[in-house]
This record gives sequence, C-alpha cells and structure tokens, in this order.
Amino acid sequence: MKPGKKAESIGLLLVEDNPGDAFLVEEFLEEAFEYPQVTHVKTYSKAESIVSGGDVTFDAILLDLSLPDSDGIDLVQQVLKIAGPTPVIILTGYSNLEFSIESLSKGVSDYLLKDDLSSTLLYKSILYSIERNTFSRRLKKSEQNYRHLFEFSPMPMWVYDLQSLQFLDVNEAAIEHYGYSKEEFLEMTIRDIRPDDSIAELDKAISNIRSTAGERSSGIFRHKKKSGEIIQVEVEGSGIDYKDRKARLVLAEDITEKLQEEQRLKQLESVVTNTTESVVILEAEPESSPGRSILYVNDAFTEMTQYRKEEVLGKSLHILNGPKTDQQEIKRLGRAMDEWEICDVELINYKKDGTPFWIHTSLVPVPGKNGNYSQWVAIARDVTKQKTYEKKLRDSLKEKEVLLSEIHHRVKNNLAVISSLLQLQAFNTETDELKKKLYDSVFRISSMASIHELLYQSESFSKLDFTDIIENLIQNLERVFGTDTEIEHTIDKEDIKLNINQAIPCSLLLNEIITNCYKHAFVGRDCGTIDASISCKDERVAVRISDNGIGLPDGLDVENTDSMGLHLVQILTSQLKGKSSFSSDENGTVYHLEFNKSDGKGVGSSFLK
Repeated sequence: MKPGKKAESIGLLLVEDNPGDAFLVEEFLEEAFEYPQVTHVKTYSKAESIVSGGDVTFDAILLDLSLPDSDGIDLVQQVLKIAGPTPVIILTGYSNLEFSIESLSKGVSDYLLKDDLSSTLLYKSILYSIERNTFSRRLKKSEQNYRHLFEFSPMPMWVYDLQSLQFLDVNEAAIEHYGYSKEEFLEMTIRDIRPDDSIAELDKAISNIRSTAGERSSGIFRHKKKSGEIIQVEVEGSGIDYKDRKARLVLAEDITEKLQEEQRLKQLESVVTNTTESVVILEAEPESSPGRSILYVNDAFTEMTQYRKEEVLGKSLHILNGPKTDQQEIKRLGRAMDEWEICDVELINYKKDGTPFWIHTSLVPVPGKNGNYSQWVAIARDVTKQKTYEKKLRDSLKEKEVLLSEIHHRVKNNLAVISSLLQLQAFNTETDELKKKLYDSVFRISSMASIHELLYQSESFSKLDFTDIIENLIQNLERVFGTDTEIEHTIDKEDIKLNINQAIPCSLLLNEIITNCYKHAFVGRDCGTIDASISCKDERVAVRISDNGIGLPDGLDVENTDSMGLHLVQILTSQLKGKSSFSSDENGTVYHLEFNKSDGKGVGSSFLK
C-alpha cells in the first residue's frame, strides 16, 4: 500500500459532462485511494436515476456545476435533495465567492476549484467531508457513536460552553497536541489557549457565533500550547446541545508547518524569480529527442539568452547549442543526467541572435515521491568576461614565460662567453698560479651557466630539480678535467625542488666540493669514486658528498685557510643559513651540508651580504 492511501474501498459518484475533467478527476482518485469505485455520469437525470434507485450507495458525490440538463444553485439543491446524508463536493472551474458561500450554507460539504485540484486536496476533501457527515450522523444517532468519533479523531477536538467559554470535553488528540491534561483542560476556558493579543479577536468571533444561533463556522486563529508555543490552527465549529447546555463542538487542525512551508515556497519563488542567475526547470526524463523539455525559465534566463519564455517552454536546452559548443561536454552532461548525478559544465552557447557566450551550468536532480526524481534544475551564469580575462592572463603569462626563457638563455650564453674569455686568458698566461685561479673561475662560471641552462629548459623559472644540478655539475667537471684517473660517481637522490635563490649558491658550493675531489682526492691513484646523496625531511635538506681518496692534508684547518674555494664554501653555507662540515681519514673525505628549504624572494645569483 502506498503511503497516504486509504486501505479500504470507497464508492464515489462523479457527475461531470466534460470528458477531460472527468479523466483528470479519476486519475487523482486512483492516486489518492487504494480501491476507488467511481461511477461516472454526465447528466443530473442519470445521477438521480442511480441514486434514487437505491441499488448503489455512495460515500460521496462529486458534482460539476454546469450540466446539460441543470446548473447553478438549482442543480445544487436538486442533488442535495437526492443525496440525503451523502456528502456533496462541488468541482467547478469558476471562482465565485458568493456562490460558494451560498452553496456551503445549503449543505454542500466542500467547494473546490478545478484549477487548484490535486490528488491530495481531493483526498483530504473527500475524507473530511465523509468524516464530518459521519460525525454529524453519529452525534444525532447516539451519544455512544459521538463519543467514539470524538475520542478517536486524529485531530484535536473539544466541546466548550457557549456562554462561559469553559471546556466541557476534550479528546486525546487535543490533550497530546496542546500539552494539558484532561483535568487541566476542564478547569480552563478557550481564552486560556489564545495569546493575550488575540483575546479581542476571540470576543468578536464569539459574539458573531452567539448571534447566528450556533451555525457552522470556520477560520484560522492563533492558539497557545501549554509550553507557550504559538501555533496557527484552522478551526471548524458547530453548535450542539451538550448535557442541556448550549455548546460548540470544535475540530482543530494545526497548520503551522503548512503555512511555514507555503511561506518558504513563496520566498523560494521570489529568490528564483529575482536572482541574477539563470534558472531552468527541466522534465525528469526526456519524452522525445533530443533532450528534456523546459518546464520553467526565470527572467534572468530570458535576459541572458534573448529568448522569450513562450519560445522555449516545451523545448530542450539544445536550442542554445551551436558550432562551437563542445559536444564532448554535452555527452558528459547527458551521461551524468542519465545516472541522476549532479553535474557542472562550462561551454559555449548561443543567444537568439547568434551571439556566442560562455556559460557555467550546474544541473541538480530534484527528488520526488517514492524515491524518484521529479525534475532537473539548471542554474547558470554567463562567464564570458571571466573566460576572456583568463585568456588574456594565459596569453600574458605565455609571453612572460618566453621572455624569461630567452633571458636565462642569454645569461647562459653570456656566461659561456665570459668563461671562454677566461679560458683564453688562462691559455695565454705563463704564470701557473694565475692560470690555476683563472681555470677555477671558469669552473665556477660554468656552474652558474648550467643553472640558467636548466632554468630555460625547465617548465618552471623559479624552481629547479636539485638532482639535475648535481648530475650536471659532475658531468661538466668530468668533461673539463678529463684526468687519467678513472673516477666513478653515484647519486642517491630524492625529488627535491629548490628555488633559484638557493639553487645558485648551492650549485656554486657543490662545485667547489666536487672540484676539490677531482683535483686533490685521487692524486697518484688509477681510480676512485665520488658518491652523492640528497634527502629532505620536514623541509630540511641534507647533502652528503664523499670520496675514497687520500683525505685532507694533515693539519688543515677548514675554518681558517687561505684557500679561495674553502672560503667560498663558508660564505655560501652562510648565505643558505645552513651548516656544513668535513671529515677525513684513510678511507677518504666526507662533506655534509644541511639547510632549510625556503621560498624567499631575492637576487638568486648574489652571495654577497
């Protein structure tokens, strides 16, 4: 059994001459009730024949006001006469307040507009009408039947004295909903469940009730629970005689949540209507190719696309696609919608006049009843200006990347020229000591040139792979020195990126260390090894350079030496804000360097403070 449906069967007489309206009502009845037994006639005479025959009894009669053989108030009176105790519910397409009031005063149970009709409304009206009529009949028939209906009504009910306004009886639903015990209720008046600022309104209503000799009345009022909570209540009251006292029987329905939901929907409607973003509601499933039909668009959509609402309703969003629309994105969107998944897309659409524009759209499925989805909501905004700006940024960035690459390339070439000049100078120098110093400078300049070469070859102009630096240094030095000693080298490395401000001083520093290895570590030997290891933990970089050479000279004080290379090592270590050390024995020399990674800005090539 579906939620909200009535389990037992119900017999209904539908008096309606319009086939379309009759079909719609029967559809609503099938949705609202489990076993609706509907007898459909098109004329009053046929309805009279069936009802008067007595062969079939009905729980309620649904009556259209305009029939081929009768209409208006005359039709209402005729049907009420043959209906007897069976409730009569009017279904009409005309909203006439005076006529509806007159019809209700004649005894019609409810008056429903066809434009507002729904399965829920029809279900509620029929059940309430049946319940009210049953209640009235049972009250008149016996106190016992009254008591049963009163006590077991799912909605709060009470009886109060019309003169003193004191509660005379309350049902369990009222006790549970309002929070008072039955004893407390019977000590109270109906004034006690009204907020202080509505007492004047209550007095006016009571005065009207007393003057109309206890006729039925209804309205929406504010009530106060024992907890102090204020609720909105739809009240329906009828005059009765209760133990020789003039009283009122009241049926109350708490509609607080209903009104709040209506208010929320109104606010939501206002937001959707007034938002600057396009909002489109699509059908849940496509009924025909090529896509889901548009059910609603807001004003922002019409302003964005230049299409009027009536031009797009019933069509799909494919009307906005054009030559430059990314079909792969369209297919991806279609797959997501087939799987009922939320999806975001950015693509080019076209306005009514053919103007292309970029749009960012988010599509969200709307849950319906029974776990299914009822519609799709597409929320979109025009991102053409953003896309144009992004393209300008990309073009500008590309231009700067080319410029930086060219700068580093030229710096590398200029350093190569300087290196060549120094080599030429060294070649023409007769003094061995000066020649040695010139060649040392050549090695240092080559180290810096290799950094700039790596920069213009890399994807980043601010960071370099540290392992590439060491590999280049060793290869360059091996090529430059070309000694008779066969030297092998190994690198134990991690992927460590250094910014240019650390990469240059670090490369110069390692150039000095590895140069010393090639020049001094393997004197008098046929072979040797140079091992390098690089690691980084918690942003702390550790470098270890070792050789299996002859070791440092006895008595050498690394901190106090006239060696230009070792002096540079101290200066560059200080620039890196790191720590370095040497250790040496008969197995060779080991150099340690540690420093913290930094992204600080500055002149990367400067090591002078």
